Amino acid sequence: MLKIERKTNILNFLKKQKIVQVKKLSEQLNVTKETIRNDLSELENEGYVKRHHGGAILNSQIFDSMSLQDLINYPQLNEQSINTERLKNMHNHVFILGSFNVDITNVVPHLPAPGESILASHSSFSPGGKGANQALAASCSQADVYFVTKIGQDEFNHYAKRYFENSKISNYKLFESTKSKTGCAVILVSNESGENCIAISPGANMEITNSEVDYLEDEIKNASVILLQLETNTSAIKRAIDIAKKNDVKVVLNPAPYNDSLLNLLSDIDIITPNETEATLISNVSINDLESAKRAAKKIYAMGVNVVIITLGSKGALCFDGEQFILSPAYPAIVKNTSGAGDAFNGAFASSLAQGKALLYSLQYASAFASLSVETDCASSMPNHQMVLDRINQNINKIIPKTFI
Repeated sequence: MLKIERKTNILNFLKKQKIVQVKKLSEQLNVTKETIRNDLSELENEGYVKRHHGGAILNSQIFDSMSLQDLINYPQLNEQSINTERLKNMHNHVFILGSFNVDITNVVPHLPAPGESILASHSSFSPGGKGANQALAASCSQADVYFVTKIGQDEFNHYAKRYFENSKISNYKLFESTKSKTGCAVILVSNESGENCIAISPGANMEITNSEVDYLEDEIKNASVILLQLETNTSAIKRAIDIAKKNDVKVVLNPAPYNDSLLNLLSDIDIITPNETEATLISNVSINDLESAKRAAKKIYAMGVNVVIITLGSKGALCFDGEQFILSPAYPAIVKNTSGAGDAFNGAFASSLAQGKALLYSLQYASAFASLSVETDCASSMPNHQMVLDRINQNINKIIPKTFI
């Protein structure tokens, strides 16, 4: 439901009841309490309501002078501002269908060998999942984000809801499974190198239905970019892609974790962003240097993708659009944890594209964003937009992308 529709419904409830509660509106309109609070704050600024603890009442001074038809036709009362807001959102709207996991992270001296038991120096419990992490990164990069995921009705259900209510991801939809538990990931991070290994139990993430995707068709249509990964079921991903393609919405796919179902999606993908391992699996070209990465990128491009971006860790990112290559170097960083680096890159990249930035700039912005993310302690810790601009400016004469054929 669009914001203006929610605000119209809120005013219609007030017309009948004179007073509304945040909790009840949240349930009736199927959005978070934070979303309702934001709507009520905007209505108060516009003069239509007066806030009180837990809800709002009509501003009688304005409504006494309004006809019933005026109230019913609330959207027309602010036509100019509504159109401006809608235009702004359409130029900056990223739709993300993806996973939410609870991350259990253990920091160890080194990644263990098979059969080796090892003591962790410390552990943490945090929100994660590629979809949620990328949605947070895009939100921190000033995008208007709408995130969709599915959680279980288990002990992590309330944890997930509290996280989204308090996160920077302002627009989201949490479907609930009655069969599976909320996704969970166990992460080992090497204190020695910052590298990691991850085991994921996807749970409810794999149960998003086509009808649930269809329910959000308007959000996909109104997006500038949709961003997808492979931690959700293929049928839901395919349905989201179909809606996007019919409405000329750019599709970005982060093919992680890799599975063979990806190969049936490639011809409908605008931009794909594999890392070295994933690019090797897709192309059957073993990547060990820049030349092999170029061969892999060309082979993936030939499968029907419009733009291939292979993230190369500390070596940066290699982009191929069918005509030329761009090598965007990595930004210097003091590495603590690389587990969220790919998600940070993808979320920031999608945000920059949605804002109308050029491909070259979007690559630089995403690389700078990712460099800041690896300096944090967990995958769900993300930098803000100004920090990214500062890092770019600090390295303006040092980090120079290379374009070549």
